[in-house]
Amino acid sequence: MRRGFFQKFRRTAAAGLLAAWCLIGSASAAADTLPILMYHDLTIDENDTDSMTVTDERFRLDMEFLQEFGFTPLLSEDLLAIRQGSAAMPEKPVVITFDDGYRANYDIAYPILQQTGMRAIIAVVAHNIRTAEQASQTRSSMTWEELREMVSTGTVEVGSHTYNLHNASYGGNLSPDGIDGVTRRPGETESAYRQRVGGDLQKSIELIRQYTGQARVWYFSYPFGAYDPWMETLLEESGIYVSTLTYSDMANISWSLQKMPRYGIRMDNPVSDLLRQTDTAVPVQAEVSVNGQAHTLTAYNIDGNNYVRVRDVAALLKDTASGFDVQWNEGLFQVELASFTPYTPLGTENAPLPAGGRTVQSILEPTAADGTLHMVAAYNIDGCTFYKLRSLGELCGFTVGWDEQAQAVQVTA
Repeated sequence: MRRGFFQKFRRTAAAGLLAAWCLIGSASAAADTLPILMYHDLTIDENDTDSMTVTDERFRLDMEFLQEFGFTPLLSEDLLAIRQGSAAMPEKPVVITFDDGYRANYDIAYPILQQTGMRAIIAVVAHNIRTAEQASQTRSSMTWEELREMVSTGTVEVGSHTYNLHNASYGGNLSPDGIDGVTRRPGETESAYRQRVGGDLQKSIELIRQYTGQARVWYFSYPFGAYDPWMETLLEESGIYVSTLTYSDMANISWSLQKMPRYGIRMDNPVSDLLRQTDTAVPVQAEVSVNGQAHTLTAYNIDGNNYVRVRDVAALLKDTASGFDVQWNEGLFQVELASFTPYTPLGTENAPLPAGGRTVQSILEPTAADGTLHMVAAYNIDGCTFYKLRSLGELCGFTVGWDEQAQAVQVTA
């Protein structure tokens, strides 16, 4: 039933992108904000989730939301180019990140990223990554070969999450007197810190470059979100100009590309809620041709797209080979569609819409199509759900085109 590819952001390569830190901090840099999403592990078992693990379905629905609402996924080089003024910030930017380098990033996340046209940065604990020959059958981390494949397709950028500084031997964040990630030891001199932490960083960079085919390492994720100013200096000296922490807020790249905040995504914190769309809806008349027969549908124009009532479309197609039924699941608060199933009109289809524009918000819940959930761009207005006609076509098996001469939407059902 689904799904088209998202048109990726086409950036203008920055001349001198390898330039020194002074360029990154220039006063003329683009001033704008964007959300950075933080994931860790994924699972197919809905009973095996926690604060750092979401299901494959949750991740797919999150990525479908970004695709449907036209978000542009950015990688580190994109942020650098925008910061330097050699590329423009897209209208709806987003950065998708993963920490640690879990095997599910390749097995589950990678295919979904490709299907939806999204891209992500994966910060790996390099000590845990092995070659395919060295890796065990029960491994929980990716292999270097898998990372290299993802990099080669342009879908993934690999960053550093240190070589091996999650500090189990020092208690980490599990011990009152332990150190977290790259934070300094009690009484540690800067020289000793440079040798211990700087050496770890360089080892991670060298391994990433050696095994992934990635020319540079631009990105660093602070373990536990624990920041240390000595580490920021080491990152800059190593050519890593983009780094993130773990507190929730919008990132402002006009301020800095270092120690940026991220939103942790959990099962109870979906992207559809975090990035819920608020728009102005204006009533319009949409000219639609179904199998060559002209019709007019009442619709709302929202952000340059016409959204039609799902029941209006069901009534329009009820006598075609692509007819579908519409039901409302009150318990799950979601629309349920069934392809090739007779639809019984309610008698209120294609009713007039109130005059004048109004403020509306996108729905939070996915739509069930033949038993499968999909996150579709949609708005619930006055108790009716409005969709893009093309989105409904992808869900229910009819094709949607555009007749330039007639200035009408063409539906083949």
